[in-house]
Amino acid sequence: MKISKTKGTVSSPKSYKTGFQKAQQEYERFLEIKNRLNQIKAYQQLKQGELFLELIEA
Repeated sequence: MKISKTKGTVSSPKSYKTGFQKAQQEYERFLEIKNRLNQIKAYQQLKQGELFLELIEA
């Protein structure tokens, strides 16, 4: 995608569409990774909470 350095304009609608689609795919991948990391974090917190309960009960 060609972008004018002075005005930030795109040279053609096709290159704009291609760039937009690529950015959209990258954002979707970012959201997938973010969700996976949140799942891992929640699992770790749950696991630590279970260990904490085991210590209290012992």
